[in-house]
Amino acid sequence: MKKLLIFLFFLLIISMTYLWFQDKTPAQHEVLNPISTTTKPLIIVLSPHFDDGVLSLGGLMAKREHELLVMTFFTQRPTIVMHTNWDRISGFSNSDEEIFTRTKENENALLPFNTIIKNFDYLDFQYRKENQDKEIKNKIIEDIKSVIATYKDRKLFIYGPGIFGKKITHPDHKIVHDAFMDVLKMNTRSDIQFFVYEDFPYIRQFQTSGLGNFNDYLKRQENIKFEEKSIELNKLELEEKISSIYTYKSQIKAFLSFDDDLGVISEKFNKVRCKTSQPTFYACEVVHNFSN
Repeated sequence: MKKLLIFLFFLLIISMTYLWFQDKTPAQHEVLNPISTTTKPLIIVLSPHFDDGVLSLGGLMAKREHELLVMTFFTQRPTIVMHTNWDRISGFSNSDEEIFTRTKENENALLPFNTIIKNFDYLDFQYRKENQDKEIKNKIIEDIKSVIATYKDRKLFIYGPGIFGKKITHPDHKIVHDAFMDVLKMNTRSDIQFFVYEDFPYIRQFQTSGLGNFNDYLKRQENIKFEEKSIELNKLELEEKISSIYTYKSQIKAFLSFDDDLGVISEKFNKVRCKTSQPTFYACEVVHNFSN
């Protein structure tokens, strides 16, 4: 009997030890960029920086009509710690803190939309010391093509940022736009649709630049025909977009230093963008569909 009790005691100790180690096993890292097995159409948004996709297409994301993948490109942490003026007005002590915090802000902003997130390691313009635009563009072309190949059996809707002239367009946005256009021109698949999105807040500046209608400007710049399309947003979709914008707290802080509240100006812009052509819309985002 005594031996049985000793055996049971040791068995209990072993069981408790096993359970303890199970509890101490690190939690599985959240999979932010899985390869989906669904056949549902996939929306791919090319976002130069963390907040650009939501600022421009947060309403489309809020519709949740298709699976969503956001590719963000300029997310690399500099090997030498830096401290730029934009870091300062965003509330960061250095580039390490900036990249770490903004990565988390982006994950939180995209979480409600059940987003597949793919971040690519390119240095932001503010951290680059030499002109690497052509080299980066060529690599981004390969990144986009690789994602397209990963989803070879899916219908894809790919959204790339607009271009608004040298005085308005951010250099990083131009690189992504040019890479997007090159992929568009090389594409042979009939199940992919390409859209240029009106990159906010740059489209707001463009409208006061005297350069005319953006669709006409885009056609002239790219020598390609685009069809302007309005994405209707209802009150809830717009509210969800604005809520996600406010998740980018560091960028809200930076723009407030220029007396601009990103959430407020975005809401106003989306409400007036379609009032002329679509006066019944509560709000809208506008994209420009490539047409052969």
